[in-house]
Amino acid sequence: MVLLSRADKARPQSEFKRLYRAARQGLTGWHPVFLPWHAHPGRDRDWYDAQRADILHRTGSLDDLHEQYPATEADALAPRTLDKRIAPEWLQQCYAEAPPIPSAAARGTPAIPSLVVYALPKPGRTYVIGADPAEGNPTSDDSALTLLDCGTGEEVASLAGKLEPSVFASYAYSIAMYFNQAAILCERNNHGHAVLQWLMNFGQGVRRLYGHDGKPGWMSSTLGKTSMYDQCADAFKNREVTLHSFATFTQLSSIEGKTLRAPDNLYDDRADAFALAVCGRAKVLPETSTEGEQWPCMLTPGYSPPFGPGW
Repeated sequence: MVLLSRADKARPQSEFKRLYRAARQGLTGWHPVFLPWHAHPGRDRDWYDAQRADILHRTGSLDDLHEQYPATEADALAPRTLDKRIAPEWLQQCYAEAPPIPSAAARGTPAIPSLVVYALPKPGRTYVIGADPAEGNPTSDDSALTLLDCGTGEEVASLAGKLEPSVFASYAYSIAMYFNQAAILCERNNHGHAVLQWLMNFGQGVRRLYGHDGKPGWMSSTLGKTSMYDQCADAFKNREVTLHSFATFTQLSSIEGKTLRAPDNLYDDRADAFALAVCGRAKVLPETSTEGEQWPCMLTPGYSPPFGPGW
């Protein structure tokens, strides 16, 4: 059986695209085949440049070009980019597809379902977790977290699933402890209160980072959401981060400029978790060198950490 389709920018999470992504990851028996625009006989660079100029002049974006004549898989699979918060070229320059570490090679990692690890913790390195909790029932959004290396900005682990707050909190704590007692910046809205309370009661040894309002966690109000995605967009623009998860890449590319949310019927939990990790990294960096060592000022009596008191 052969399944054949061109890209449909209006449906970035279509069944066909889900099948293709799963095949690319080796999760099914399907074999993925991508045909770029230049696979067609008679199409050369001059032809492509003419199509590009025409579409850009008519529509103001390259979405139709990438839909009809994609050059890469990312072009074909990404949602429409017009009026998106993070420019697609910024995402592309920071996206480096990488397979997760096989479980056999990742001995000692927390036995957590759906946990994806791209790099094992290194001695002396500092890590930070961005956490976006959800209700955890079958109809709710996923609870999601992203873990970044503070020194390099590389995504080293991610988790997403239908996890209720206390379970999600315990998983975040286990991951944080495994990665050198990583700091956690958790969204404070709704179910985030329950996660923060669990971490306060049972998360000994893990720092709860403070948000833009000086309180534990990050309040995703209009101000908080704007600040969060401003920092995230700047990190991609300046090539300060490295993204490995294609699911997160897809969600980040769909965040709309006006609402700072995904379009209707699409998800943004992984995108929010990554953005929170970027904000958390900015709070941890002032105390950390690129080698993960503490600055001398951390030993100064009376030093007030940038992520707030009480950590």
